[in-house]
Amino acid sequence: MPGRVQRLTLVEMTVMLSVIAVISAVVVPTVMTYVAQSRRIRAQQDVRTIGLALQRFWHDTGIVPGQPDPRTAIAYGVGFDVLTTDGREPVLGADANECGAWLNSASGRFEDHLSNNVPGYPLKADAHSPGWNGPYVAAPPQADPWGQCYMVNSVFLAPGEPLIRDDGTVNNAVFVLSAGANGKIETPFDQPATMVATNGDDIVHRLQ
Repeated sequence: MPGRVQRLTLVEMTVMLSVIAVISAVVVPTVMTYVAQSRRIRAQQDVRTIGLALQRFWHDTGIVPGQPDPRTAIAYGVGFDVLTTDGREPVLGADANECGAWLNSASGRFEDHLSNNVPGYPLKADAHSPGWNGPYVAAPPQADPWGQCYMVNSVFLAPGEPLIRDDGTVNNAVFVLSAGANGKIETPFDQPATMVATNGDDIVHRLQ
């Protein structure tokens, strides 16, 4: 009869649903794996970009963000121990004693120091004089792919110094860190630069 719609039989519908289920079982895990890998790759690129920006900032100014100018003892803005980007604060992993300082220390915003010069660092007058010559990134870094802020234990930055000083003391390691997919900081805050461990699924770029 003209215009009559032919309906699927129960057997045909069962076969079709089985085919869809099989395809989904193969495709969905592959897609999810790709998404997880792409997020991790982006975080690895971000921590490296932040690290390079900090290195350029120090090369121009001779100052570590949050610390006084070593030549004049002038402090620009309020001091802090941890530099952070925008984003949600991660939580601590199992060892709160070793990792707690990431969250419990005074912090400063990356954007204020490396994008906008909020503290008022002296500007670079010429190629031979020190001074702020930013912004040091094309755009202020945002949260990591899981919505958390990137963090730097910048208090330990000692550019130009050897890891082991003449008196035998060892400088601390410095990281640009993302807490990774689980959102937990598992890398200790205070580590000698000669004995470094990065734990869990933390994603780090080591500066020192």
